[in-house]
Amino acid sequence: MTAEPPVVDLKGARKKRQDGDRSFELEVPHLTVGIGERIALTGRSGSGKSTLIEILAAALAPDEIEVFTVYHPRSQVSSDVGAAWRRRDDAFITAMRARCFGYVQQVGGLLGFLSVRQNIALSLEILGVRENGRIGELAGALGIAALLDAYPGDLSVGQRQRVAIARALVHEPALVLADEPTAALDIGTAATVMGEMADAAEQRGITLVLATHDERLARDFGFRLVQAETDIQNRRQWTRFAYEAA
Repeated sequence: MTAEPPVVDLKGARKKRQDGDRSFELEVPHLTVGIGERIALTGRSGSGKSTLIEILAAALAPDEIEVFTVYHPRSQVSSDVGAAWRRRDDAFITAMRARCFGYVQQVGGLLGFLSVRQNIALSLEILGVRENGRIGELAGALGIAALLDAYPGDLSVGQRQRVAIARALVHEPALVLADEPTAALDIGTAATVMGEMADAAEQRGITLVLATHDERLARDFGFRLVQAETDIQNRRQWTRFAYEAA
């Protein structure tokens, strides 16, 4: 029986940013993320965690790329994102992103004029997929079933993050990416939300990659840490991430 490929296979990625006489360069020699893994990108503020999340989300094109493939276990379809970037095929990348990824921002990123139910449904509507009870199921798992008809302005920060997580999971993507999803929460709420996100993803066979400052919290919920290796010299910062799935 042939083993399934990793959800993410990223090799030889580089991204350079310049701000006046300061420069920042991110290098990813090899990052592979297996099906169902939980990966936490860690490192000090400004080390490039969010930049790597943006690259993995196909929202930011690297300056150089050797390999970038995304595999969706449910459909058994592999997408060559690196080739699409090289040929500047924005339509392919947009369609792949909608199908394969879920995204959780630091403060939720909900649309205030839509109800909780409507915010969660956005991922399904983009793909033209019928809801079939998924929203109610996820809302129950995340403790927001009673809030489906409420609006984001009526919710606490923790409740808004739960809605954002439901929106990221509801279309059953291959990978959910989260950029500091618990940074705006108190310690107790952060632990609860992290646990709910990890459990809901595991039940659906969804892989998780997040950027976080809280290494202890990530470890507590079974995330494998990928530490930024950072060197700063003469107003130049160089950061390297590397990890191969077991």
